[in-house]
Amino acid sequence: MTYDLPSTLQNGGAMKTMIRKKRVAVIGAGVSGLAAIQQLVEAFDRDEVKGKLELDLVVFESKNEVGGVWLTDDRPKKSIRTHLPGQNTSSQAEEVYSYPPEWENPSPMYQGLRTNLAHDLMSFRGFPFPDDTPLFPDQPRVQAYLEAFADRYNLRQHIRFNTRVERVYLTPNHEQNQCAAEGTGQATRRWTIESASAGPGAVNQATWLKNKEEFDYVCVSNGHYSDGWIPTTPGLSSYPGRLIHSRFFLKAEEFKGKSVLVVGSFASGGDISRLIASLNIDQFSPDGQPLNGHPKDGFTRVWVSSSGTTAHSASSDGPWAKYIKNVPLISHFDPPSAEHPRGLIHFQSPAAAESGSDSEKVEPLDAPEVIIYATGYNFLYPFFKATDAPWDKHKLVDGAVREGEREKGDQWEVGGVKGQGMRGLDDLMLFLEGDRTMAFPVLAYQVVPFPLAQVQARLFSLLWADLLPSFPQHPSLPHNPSNPFSQPTADEVGNETRTAAGEPFNTSSDPVALAPEAAKQGNPRSKGNGDKPRKVMEKMKALVFGHPYEWTYSEFLMSLMAEADKGRAGDIEEHWKKIEDWRIARREDPTLRKRTLGY
Repeated sequence: MTYDLPSTLQNGGAMKTMIRKKRVAVIGAGVSGLAAIQQLVEAFDRDEVKGKLELDLVVFESKNEVGGVWLTDDRPKKSIRTHLPGQNTSSQAEEVYSYPPEWENPSPMYQGLRTNLAHDLMSFRGFPFPDDTPLFPDQPRVQAYLEAFADRYNLRQHIRFNTRVERVYLTPNHEQNQCAAEGTGQATRRWTIESASAGPGAVNQATWLKNKEEFDYVCVSNGHYSDGWIPTTPGLSSYPGRLIHSRFFLKAEEFKGKSVLVVGSFASGGDISRLIASLNIDQFSPDGQPLNGHPKDGFTRVWVSSSGTTAHSASSDGPWAKYIKNVPLISHFDPPSAEHPRGLIHFQSPAAAESGSDSEKVEPLDAPEVIIYATGYNFLYPFFKATDAPWDKHKLVDGAVREGEREKGDQWEVGGVKGQGMRGLDDLMLFLEGDRTMAFPVLAYQVVPFPLAQVQARLFSLLWADLLPSFPQHPSLPHNPSNPFSQPTADEVGNETRTAAGEPFNTSSDPVALAPEAAKQGNPRSKGNGDKPRKVMEKMKALVFGHPYEWTYSEFLMSLMAEADKGRAGDIEEHWKKIEDWRIARREDPTLRKRTLGY
């Protein structure tokens, strides 16, 4: 729904066509934000749109360059640790938070990181990485690629750098004001955005330049790797050692000679434990004895606590594996004592085969010097205040930033909504439920983000440019048989999934396979035996895509966009009509990274 002026006005007996201006805001200039800018500009630049609609695009970016999480430096990452009373009345455990000081916004990237995906697979459509790029590039290469993408499509002209969005809400009385504004040229728009810019003379956040504007559409591309989630654990607040979230891990050498517990074994946890354990290679035996004349001090002890191994865990056959001790999930902490100066950590006792631990019963552990929680992130929307409309009634997530949760940090975020799982989305898991004037691209988990961002951006760009007049009210997504939370109902079993045109949609796998049966086959989102989804996935629910469903989903969106391309067959690249065969083949090679990098 939009609120624009009529397209024609009576002018001396002749009909004069008015060009309607559509104001679009994009929050963030990372991967999905850049894709949104590119696709919005292309959609509104079509001949059938020119002369009718004009795009007024504003992109808000809090940093001084494009790139999002890929924009980083080698400065030490500062973090603050805070404890607050738990919100679960049945538990006495305090909640622990790890966040940056005010003015700080470190990227979760770290030294030694290489992409999990080959660069050709992860690239944007129509814009490959340079020929000399390593198959699995590091952070500087990816950042350079994103900057080159912005240059190639002249995207920076739309971006306000060093500008953060602090509030987004429905414009008060926008519907009534719109009616009153008809014909005046002063239409009230649907969304109000309040922002703050670090302009000239701004010496602290209190002196930032404030601005309030109205928009017809909003693309929310603020990223989801800033608010680290630390599980509530009895006694954790009594731990006196260094406790950080993996967002604040920069380099392994910082932990040389220390005892370190990494909690979590997915992408970051597996990588971080491997990097730290590798400090011992060729210098110490697994029990800490020096090798090759190496000094006795400097041995680094590493434990990994998790619910089980995953495809991203540090591989068990690498030279670092013998320096890692796997233990189950943490049960609780005992406070420090004379016998245990940093306290004692107790572990849960699941069956060894299910937990992936070294034995069924694991003795308590003297708390190490450092605990790194690689336990994932919350969806954080600090600019959606829980007291503002529509967020006071339309619940996107299950929580909010609490008073005290940002002590000495960015306290302006207090009251913003956050949570592990998303709800309140439409059938496509792209738009706000019941309101397609707001889009949330790339929320899906276990996907190739760059090309998915482009597909989703192309869809909402064409829709907002009025190029999809027959867009279905409730499009029915193909089922995801590998997702244990995506099960067809009894009425749906046997029914074909169809495209917007009504043609049977060819899914990449059996669309009616029941999820529990599919899960037993094992997949990277499950524990080692594939019986149950991992805890983090239980909150993500339907947003867990994985392969091959991400291709099924993308091609379904392409089918919805076909209406805009009728009569333009020669102008539309094939990669907007179907997933390229080479992408599918590349994604189906799960051992390529290990064969290339050795891990």
